[in-house]
Amino acid sequence: MKKEDKQSLMQAVMASTIGFQVAFAPFIGIAIGIFLDWKFKTYPYLTLVWLLIGVAAAGVNYYRFAKQQREGDEGRKK
Repeated sequence: MKKEDKQSLMQAVMASTIGFQVAFAPFIGIAIGIFLDWKFKTYPYLTLVWLLIGVAAAGVNYYRFAKQQREGDEGRKK
């Protein structure tokens, strides 16, 4: 397999997983928040905090993916 084909395949695999990463991060945050709220009887405060942490984690994952794609595109242009 050519090097360019391997790179294209890797980019396709990364692109297919980014949707799951962005979608599941807030749900994981909500689950952690609900558990902590149940344990400490603080509903809904920790759920909201962990939801925001999950959304931020999703944004960071998407940013890293976009940066990696941009660097890959610039490398191919040279």
